[in-house]
Amino acid sequence: MVLEGPRTVAEALAAGLEPSLVATPQRAQGDGAVEAVLERLSRRTEVLVIADGAFDSLAPAATPKPMLAVVARPEAEIPVSMRHDDLALVLVGVADPGNTGTIIRSAGACEARCVVVVGGADPWAPKAVRASAGSVLRVPVVAAADAAEALRALRAAGARILVAEAHDGVPHHSGALAAGGGPVALVLGSESHGLDPALPELADVRVRIPMAVGTESLNVAMAATLLAFEYRRERGVRS
Repeated sequence: MVLEGPRTVAEALAAGLEPSLVATPQRAQGDGAVEAVLERLSRRTEVLVIADGAFDSLAPAATPKPMLAVVARPEAEIPVSMRHDDLALVLVGVADPGNTGTIIRSAGACEARCVVVVGGADPWAPKAVRASAGSVLRVPVVAAADAAEALRALRAAGARILVAEAHDGVPHHSGALAAGGGPVALVLGSESHGLDPALPELADVRVRIPMAVGTESLNVAMAATLLAFEYRRERGVRS
């Protein structure tokens, strides 16, 4: 994956991820933040200084940050066993990389055990990485091919399966998220089409966020954040 900016590259280094290539524009020479990261690189990392115009044409963002790095994607798997208060977020067909990255950022903030991504946006694409604010480097992100298989694996690991729906299910603040104890896998569908009708059949609980009459739905990243932190609130927020 491609990382942008010295801060994100520094976070990758802190997470034990070594870039194979780092590129900076000529204008960044003497930049303190850039130089600090360059000093931390091993000799195995190839470092390129590129003409400003060429660098800007390579950078994914419209307003480029003064460093690009190529890093191997972190590998993660669905856990075979989950602890009592673990939370996993399962994204099925979430298409917007900004939403995917924001959900991963929220997962990091509420100490989720992992994020499972089935279809939809690439969680390691530049826009998703930016939206995650570096959390994609710290939170285990699992790419799964089949949603039903992923849910069965999470249930085998001990998780209750909670499916978020726009209008059906029990209210999210009813205590259902943490009822019965044990770990939870929270499933969210695509922004436009929701979940495959077969998936709710695999759920132990279906939850909804009560909204004003006439409201179609919430943004999926906002809904994921609200539900994840409600789960933590019901369990007792970690400090």
